[in-house]
Amino acid sequence: MLKDNFLIELKQKYFNTFEPFLGENKFEKNEWDFVNGTGSVEINVCHSDIFEKICISNIDARVTIPDRDYESSIQWLGLQTFPSNPLVPMYMGVFEHVDETGLEHHPAFFDIYPSVPFDEDKQFLQERIGAVCQTYGRSYPDLPASYLEMFRLKSAGIGVGYAVGLSLMPDEEDHGYFTDVAHAALDSYIALVDKRKDSSFTEDQSEAMEKLRTEWARFTFMENRFFQGGIQLGVPVESFMIHMLPPRVRF
Repeated sequence: MLKDNFLIELKQKYFNTFEPFLGENKFEKNEWDFVNGTGSVEINVCHSDIFEKICISNIDARVTIPDRDYESSIQWLGLQTFPSNPLVPMYMGVFEHVDETGLEHHPAFFDIYPSVPFDEDKQFLQERIGAVCQTYGRSYPDLPASYLEMFRLKSAGIGVGYAVGLSLMPDEEDHGYFTDVAHAALDSYIALVDKRKDSSFTEDQSEAMEKLRTEWARFTFMENRFFQGGIQLGVPVESFMIHMLPPRVRF
């Protein structure tokens, strides 16, 4: 489905990176066509002791984005995690290859979302992601300002976690920056998973994770423009729900 060489490489890196955390569990692949026939979706989901849910998903579509009078070819790769241990943060990231009007762009968004925040973890992430930005002469920190611009919001709310991630705008053209950011995002996140996954936690910390997931479900349906925009373009609702929603939510 994906044609972009880097997105294919990154997708395989996702699978390889999470394999040690799965035990005997395997990813289950689900596939859909867009409801209007303009694209296709693949959702790979796995449940394990360390991650209650991991989704590695991709979209390949040719669509007309609202407010535009031309078609865009979009390749979209997303990663969403819901760890079992509340001391391990959640990850949400999307990396894209967009071909339109003869130009290639590389928009992206990612951040890391703690149920129980640690200042040392935030500093570690800032150093790793900030180093990539410095290499390419980009300003950092980037969030929440770029998030608000990309999603056209006045308040970030739960859409931004540690605020250590980045929003690469729809006109991003620097492929080197795009690829290095994608690698740094995953590598730094996995370092925190390894650090926190076997730590003991309290009932209050578990409750904090449940509250984050409840708010995440509300955010997905009410505020997340990936979800809302995708549905408008023909992405099947159930595919986005499988990718984005927590494995269980307590209201």
